[in-house]
Amino acid sequence: MFGLLKRKNPYEQNARSIYFKALEHARSPEFYEEYGVPDSFDGRFDLVVLHLYMIITAILENEPDEARAKVFNQTLFDVSFEEMKLNLRELSIGDMGIPKHMKRMMLAFNGRVHAYDDARSSGQWAAALSKNLYGTLDQVDDKHLEKMQNYIEKSISALNSQEFVKGIIEDARLNFPKA
Repeated sequence: MFGLLKRKNPYEQNARSIYFKALEHARSPEFYEEYGVPDSFDGRFDLVVLHLYMIITAILENEPDEARAKVFNQTLFDVSFEEMKLNLRELSIGDMGIPKHMKRMMLAFNGRVHAYDDARSSGQWAAALSKNLYGTLDQVDDKHLEKMQNYIEKSISALNSQEFVKGIIEDARLNFPKA
């Protein structure tokens, strides 16, 4: 009954669909086999965050309606972390531990967004990727860093179009380049 009083977010369904498409793409075996991303909880989380970063940035830069871009991106963030919370529960993290894990994950997301923004503006992705995406590894292969940087630049280029942004927000269409 009280759900009737709650205003429905018009972007929630598309944002959820986009999150699952980004998640599915981030689970591509190529990232773990050919790009050297650690096949672990942290590696998978960081790869999802990287893909969400590229989507959010493309929307902010290409959606002519700034308010619409912000609302959609906030919805995408909220939906993403709702789903991550469910994943923590599936991993048998108890109710008392969930808030601690969620706080760490949200802080990590925020830190990575800032690191990737800096890397993007300077063109220096190696340091940001080494610290974040490959942060759990003792040593990172330069070939993996170069390959990942090329993938990111190709993805950002493909995502940076108004047609892409319109497709995401209105139709939940999302196609990343092949890994």
